[in-house]
Amino acid sequence: MKKETKFKILASLLPFVFLIILEIILRLVNYGVSYPLFKQVNTNQEPYYLQMNRYVAGKYFKDNDLRADNQTDLFLKTKTDSTFRIFVQGASTVVGFPYYRGGSFPRMLKHRLSHTFSNKNIEVINTGLTAVNSFTLEDFTEDIIKLQPDLVIIYAGHNEYYGALGAGSSISFSSHPALIRFYLSMKEFRFFQLIENTFYKFSKTANQKPSTRETTLMEVLAKNQLIPYDSEVYDAGIKQFQGNMAHVLKSYSKNNIPVLLSTVVSNEKDLPPFISDSLDEIKFQHLLNNKLGEAQILAQKNAKAAYLLAKNYLIKDQDSAKKYFRLAKELDYLRFRAPEAINEQIIELSEKYGATLVDMKAVFEQQSPNQIVGDELMTEHVHPNIFGQFLMADAFYEAIKEMHILKDWSHYIAYPEAIQDIPITKIDSIKGKMVIEELKQSWPYDMNMSGKSASINFITENFDEEVALAIHKNAIPWDRAMGQAYNAYTQDGYYEKALHVAQSLIFEYPEQGKVYQMAGDMSLKLDRIQDALFYYQKWNYLAKTEESRKALNSLENVSIQNKNSLEEN
Repeated sequence: MKKETKFKILASLLPFVFLIILEIILRLVNYGVSYPLFKQVNTNQEPYYLQMNRYVAGKYFKDNDLRADNQTDLFLKTKTDSTFRIFVQGASTVVGFPYYRGGSFPRMLKHRLSHTFSNKNIEVINTGLTAVNSFTLEDFTEDIIKLQPDLVIIYAGHNEYYGALGAGSSISFSSHPALIRFYLSMKEFRFFQLIENTFYKFSKTANQKPSTRETTLMEVLAKNQLIPYDSEVYDAGIKQFQGNMAHVLKSYSKNNIPVLLSTVVSNEKDLPPFISDSLDEIKFQHLLNNKLGEAQILAQKNAKAAYLLAKNYLIKDQDSAKKYFRLAKELDYLRFRAPEAINEQIIELSEKYGATLVDMKAVFEQQSPNQIVGDELMTEHVHPNIFGQFLMADAFYEAIKEMHILKDWSHYIAYPEAIQDIPITKIDSIKGKMVIEELKQSWPYDMNMSGKSASINFITENFDEEVALAIHKNAIPWDRAMGQAYNAYTQDGYYEKALHVAQSLIFEYPEQGKVYQMAGDMSLKLDRIQDALFYYQKWNYLAKTEESRKALNSLENVSIQNKNSLEEN
């Protein structure tokens, strides 16, 4: 080889050598951060547990003023033979906004599966993050595969435009999905973080966007607010979803991991378009009354006209009402609700990659007046209320049963029984309603609130409301509030409420025997012997104390006596 050729090769390699040396130095001085999806929980004894890294959102939200919420579900670091492990992927609906805790469908599902299969360790691990989209789902996939899931559940699609790195988001830099995926792959390198931080420092002062301390996360993320139907940005959102989800599903299929893939649901009946072309409503009402054909023509291109026409049809023509409510959503310039093309992609992707489709939209329509989804099941534009979250958990529960990946459904819990045992506290329910009340007084529900944050002076009338408000205002930590509530409910004889508190604490601390004891005690107070037996078994398994053993033995004797009595009768 000629010296000149060797010199050229060495010269071409020098930048890479420099970057490697720089990377080593930056790591030695602890510059930058790592973004593992899961971290080990610090405990002093085995077994060891993992949970989702609460700081992983920093990989997708560069601005420290932006905060994405997630749930932290503990699960075993080393999967046992008796473990059935489910990962759930998605955004704020998966997290359970605005209720969180026991108000999210993943936790409702875990609660029901755990009682159905009491001899198994059921893990339902929520990897949802608020305000993210399919780029984040795709980025999580390999880390999830490494932890040997028995099933993955995916509910996503609303954030393709304004979610982090989305086609119309303020947190994006490219319309090319491949380039964004490359960017995410580089984020683990410290030299790349140095370059990005330097660029961010000098560019931050220009065109500053409002902070979430001043307004809603929705406004901060909505860079290209106006995204017309079939526009270039509209098509880019569909394309990025299709490409990212194809990668996700292909990876799971390659590793023989079953997937439940769900269509997404929007509030169509009770949410007018956020932004529409201008409309003279008086003249349009005249057209509705006298020239319906002209009103229909105008509704084909004007979101507000389509919505008013749908309302006009609501009583007399259900099919037409449904058609125009959907059209109003499609023509809405502010795309916080997924267009129908997203659900079409979900159906096609499920067929192509062998995922089991759960048509959640159809489930919600079946439970809605006139089969049009509205406030009966939704809190605002896309987030289900508690009953809506229960419907989602129920649909996934039934789908798992049909997949036959879990055997022996002899303790199957039917819908009527399950709906009586939704594991959310009254306090969390009230707090969620407070969150929604403030949200609906903010942008984009009130366009005059741009750059501002709404705050309501809530008037409390009872203990539940007082505690909910204290949590909402960050005046008391949730854990402490639950401890106080449990004691108060127990003393006052509100055992059902106390049981829901204990159930919520079990989600947060599944490794601690005490919370199972609390749930078992309340189940006994309510004369629910089988439920008490379930909780006492868990308590004794974790605590292994003389107290837990005696309590379990005593209850088992009662259970046997009751069974013998029933057989004699």
